[in-house]
Formats: sequence, C-alpha cells, structure tokens
Amino acid sequence: MTSAKRRPRRIAADEAHSWARHLRLRNPGAKDVLKNLTIYVDGEGCCWVGIPSLAEDLEMSPDTIRRRLAWLEMVGAISREAQWIDEYGVRNGQQRGRRTTDKIRLLFEADVDAIEARAAGETVDAENDAVSTASDPSKLRGSDPPAGTRLGLGRPSQSCEGLISEPEPEPESPQAPGGGEREPLRDEEVESEPEHFAETWDAWPAKLRRDLALAEFCKLPPDKARLCRAAVPHFLAMLKRLRRDHVPNLNIFIRSRDFEQFPTATLDEGPKALQGSYDAEGREGRAIKALYRFGRGSLWENRGKVTYPLPITAGVLAFADLPAERDWHWIETPAQLFRWSAFLNAHIHGRRADLMVMRGVGADARRGFMAPHPWPPRKDGTWSSDESGESE
Repeated sequence: MTSAKRRPRRIAADEAHSWARHLRLRNPGAKDVLKNLTIYVDGEGCCWVGIPSLAEDLEMSPDTIRRRLAWLEMVGAISREAQWIDEYGVRNGQQRGRRTTDKIRLLFEADVDAIEARAAGETVDAENDAVSTASDPSKLRGSDPPAGTRLGLGRPSQSCEGLISEPEPEPESPQAPGGGEREPLRDEEVESEPEHFAETWDAWPAKLRRDLALAEFCKLPPDKARLCRAAVPHFLAMLKRLRRDHVPNLNIFIRSRDFEQFPTATLDEGPKALQGSYDAEGREGRAIKALYRFGRGSLWENRGKVTYPLPITAGVLAFADLPAERDWHWIETPAQLFRWSAFLNAHIHGRRADLMVMRGVGADARRGFMAPHPWPPRKDGTWSSDESGESE
C-alpha cells in the first residue's frame, strides 16, 4: 500500500500575523508594513498587493512604502521577485509583457534570531545564519534571557509590563541594519573618500546604506568614478521618462555599472545638458538618424545639426553602424517585440509610427517588423543574436 504524497505545509494569515507581530525589528514603520502584508498572504506565504494599496492602508506615501520594503528585504524578513503579465494575461517572472505588482514572499521559515540580529546591526554568517555574539553577552549559550525578550510564536503574553499607551514616534526614514542613523564622518574618513563620491551621494534620491555605496565607489578607477557622477542625472531622467517609480540603491547602480549606459556624460553639463545638438555626420548624429529611421520617429535636422533631447547612451551609439537592410531580421516573438518596443520607447522622443506589419494571408498571417538585429543592444552597446545578456 502506497501512502499519499504529503501536501506542502501551508501558512494561515493569523500565523503569519503572529510571526510578524513578535519580530523585534527596532523599526516601527517597517514593522507596520510587515504586519499589513500578512493581510494579503496566501497559503504559500506570498503576498499579492501593490504599493498604492499598502500606502492607502497605512496612510503612508508610496516612496515611504518602497523604502520600508527595501529595508525588510535587506534584513531577511521578506523577498521580492519582479513580475510581468504577458499578452495572454499570464503572470510570469521572465519579463514577458507589461510590468505588474511584485511577488512578495514572507520568509517566516527563516531564522528569527538572524532577522532580528540584522535589524540590530549585528553580523550574521550568511552560510548558516549564525549570529555573532561577541558584542552581546545575552546571546551566549547558557546565559539568562534579558528582560523584555521576544515572545516565541504561539506563546500568549501574560504581562503588560513596559507597555505605554502612546505609540513610538515613527522615524522619517527606515534605519539601516547598522541601527540608528549614521554617525558623522571623522576628518580622516572624509579625506579617504574618493573624489566625486560626496557629489554622487548628494545627487542620489534614495539615501540608504552610504557605507555600501562608498565601498562600491572605491572600486572604480578615476575615469569611471567621474563618469558615474556625471551619469546620475541622465539615469534619473531615464527612469522618470520610463515612469519607473522605484530608484535602486546607489550601491546597486554602481555595482551593476548602469552609469556606463551614458558614455558621453560629462561633469561640465548643467541642468539643460540632457538636450543637445549634434553634428549630423558625426558618430552621434549618424546613430540618432539611424535610430529614428528605424523607429519611424520625427527628428529635427537643420543646417547639418540634429537635435536629440535625450541622453546619448551606448545603446543609441550602437546604431551608428548597422548592417544593410537586406540582412535585417524578422521580429515576431512576444519577447522580442516587447524588448524592442521598450527600447524604442526609452530612446525615441515624442510619438512614432507603428512598426508592425502583416506577412502572409489567412492562417499563415504573421504580425511583426524588420529590425537590424534580433534583440536590442545591451547596456554596453553590443549586439546579441539571442536573449542572453541584459539589454537597456
């Protein structure tokens, strides 16, 4: 007799709420967001809720909700996975279709002590979640628990000692796992910072983990550090143009080398540097004209100059040298259509004509268009014949 396959364990909403309520995060605002997520949890521990709904529930701004979620993910209480909805209405994580609400998973099976330790700024061994106890005698084996120790799951509270009627004031922004606000830099630390880092940090809107951003910035050679500083307004303008509300942490921007998308950015540019006039026969001009011819956009050209109001990225410069049109490729798969459409929307200013045409008749009819390459250029301006690599 064979036994039936055991179903995976499912979590109930009240169990998830109890887990969130008993976590000691030392961040009231983030804890409120975590407790509110449990309202939307399913049996797998996943929450399908958008930032506007969380903001309305908690009467916080969407930017505040984003910062709280980023902090919760950093300490290991949740994980987030980007999601898309394809043309058939199927949710997926393979970038097919339009962007939709993230998949948020409550990590209720993770080590609670490790989550609380990260929130308190303690060092946690990532391999086995072992908490460093050298600086906290209360965590040594055999020691008595300190007063106010967190109640375990399922243990009802029988005492109200230490409780106050007034809620704790919410901090203006979530504290970093280092606990509290960052202390002012000492004179020797200021002197050790590389050139342009302070300017880059001041220009970045998401103020979170300055130490991580500084560590990544120190790895850059001087020319890349200068480009990184110059590319910040271009990158933020691109996010605004694409209507992306989430701004990544500065250390992620530096580590992923997103600034290399803007190789022509310079520090001498003022606020109006995002709009420029280029020689029509130069590399930039030839690239812009080829891009607009392909994308069927309207380009202003006068007296040997072309006006392009967007940043010149490596992806735009890739259009300076295109194969002959007889060697172009037919684009028709949903993934290719989506990637090309996103690229053109990001790099062509104003309205453009529809590229889609019909090939064949009847059952053999196919919708698509001809493109110089199967996929749009990568961030570094190189082309790929397959889906490998990250495009702009």
